[in-house]
Amino acid sequence: MQIPSIYINLEDDVSKITARLKRHSAKQVVLVCPKRCFLFNDSINLRLLKKNADLLKKEVSILTMDEKGQLYAKEAGFTLKFLPKQKVFPSFSDIKSVRTAPPADEEDEPEKENFLAAAAQGMHSLAEKFAGKEAGAGIAVPRTKKGPVNAVVPKVSVKESIFPKDVFSGIGMEKPKSRKRGKKLVFWFLGLLTLAFVAVFGILPQATVAVYPKSEPVTRDMEISADLGLKQIDPVKLLMPAEALSETVNITGKFQSQGKKPVGNKSSGTVRIYNFTRQPINLKAGTTVLILGGKNYYLASDQMGVKPAAYSNPKTKEVDLSSLGEPVEIIAAEGGEDYNLPIGTRLEITNQVFGSKPQFLYAKTDSEISGGTTRYLSVVSPADIEQAKAELQSRALAEIAQKLGSQGKVLYDKAFNFEIDAYTTSSASGTETPSFQATLVGKVNGLSVLSGDLQDIISQRISQTLAANKTLRPRDHDAITVKVKSFDLNSGIAVFMVHYEGKTLYNVDLSNVEKELAGKAKEHVNDILNARSEISRVDVILSPSWQTIFPLLTSRIKVVVKDTEAGDE
Repeated sequence: MQIPSIYINLEDDVSKITARLKRHSAKQVVLVCPKRCFLFNDSINLRLLKKNADLLKKEVSILTMDEKGQLYAKEAGFTLKFLPKQKVFPSFSDIKSVRTAPPADEEDEPEKENFLAAAAQGMHSLAEKFAGKEAGAGIAVPRTKKGPVNAVVPKVSVKESIFPKDVFSGIGMEKPKSRKRGKKLVFWFLGLLTLAFVAVFGILPQATVAVYPKSEPVTRDMEISADLGLKQIDPVKLLMPAEALSETVNITGKFQSQGKKPVGNKSSGTVRIYNFTRQPINLKAGTTVLILGGKNYYLASDQMGVKPAAYSNPKTKEVDLSSLGEPVEIIAAEGGEDYNLPIGTRLEITNQVFGSKPQFLYAKTDSEISGGTTRYLSVVSPADIEQAKAELQSRALAEIAQKLGSQGKVLYDKAFNFEIDAYTTSSASGTETPSFQATLVGKVNGLSVLSGDLQDIISQRISQTLAANKTLRPRDHDAITVKVKSFDLNSGIAVFMVHYEGKTLYNVDLSNVEKELAGKAKEHVNDILNARSEISRVDVILSPSWQTIFPLLTSRIKVVVKDTEAGDE
């Protein structure tokens, strides 16, 4: 008798499987479970399923290829079922191929015999033409596998040769070349080979060597003075000449208004006032403000004699709503959606006479405070006016700095006075306008210096303290920060605090180094140059790219010194 099977799904749990067993009428059932189904997640599932199967009086076996499931099922007491082993039938690859031997005596095709006969006849006729005699009675024909070809080659009568007899009369034997000519050719060949050798190994190759000297950081802080009375720099005393500056500025600009004026609709609604002062209180609309999170609301009308509120349950502090007065209408101080409030929102009440006592006097919204809409108008604010003034000053100083820069001069911050003679705006503060114009008239008086003088005095002062084998890196890569310590326009003196950050480079002597490198291998060149303590690294470029030996001619070798970071010669 074949035992029925029940195929469960991956997500079926114990309750679903038990329900399916309960609906099945057979007493013996085989559960076919797929790999990694939910049932095999925990051994408790199988023990619980075994218990339910026993209660249903079912003999349940489990068939699965899941090794963990087999182990859990065996531990729970289930009988395991396995698929029957399949019988292996021979495949096509198991059949040995049988090779049939070719017949011992195989006749040649007629086409092959005819081809051999024609070939033999052609060979015979050509032989007779070049010999200038009549063709023979026949020639031997090669034998086939079966025997000779049964074909008779007819006699061919040759009347004349393919080439006339006098063709060969003018053709003589080539005379042998003389030994002298052969020697010349050998000398020419050796000369060309020598030229090629010289071109390849002496002229065509080219080498470029980039030498990067070692570097060390250098930092200095200096106090440098600029004086109107000086004519040249003094690196020892840290002094440099200054020039007086006096510029009148008149500048106008257009600016956007950043101020906002709310002009949206004001929200409104009703509230109930909670008065726990134990006595009636008068609240006038002009002196009472309802506040919530910085937003103000006002009473639509005066509220006189607001009765005290009472508790319906003093223990739970529940307010008797019947003791409260009628709802009171309020209006938001400004327009905007932010002033809309839901029902039940608490607002603090501030009165000029009573003050602010939120534990005794407050209000709650009885209806939604709604109707507020957000809309703004651009207005000129006091901050806009001051910002425009500062912007015009900055523009005026930028124009002066650009003018001085074209002359190689610089005007440092706080080394001048900016006197404003007049400042006007086209719109006053509070004017509703998206933009406005501002005009500034003033005068700038200060002390300017030559930017080259400042760099020269720094480099000369530092170079005085450097070792003989070091030099400052080119000034284009220096970092210089200048702050004005003091400025006196009357005396014509300005004192600058200067912070310098740069690098020193070791001196590299490359005189006659090309002779030392000529004819050396690339690896040998690297070893020769890197052995010097003042060199950080070396880059070698040979052309053609397959070249590994330096040229023999020193003129084909180029050695340059480059900055370690900037890469400049």
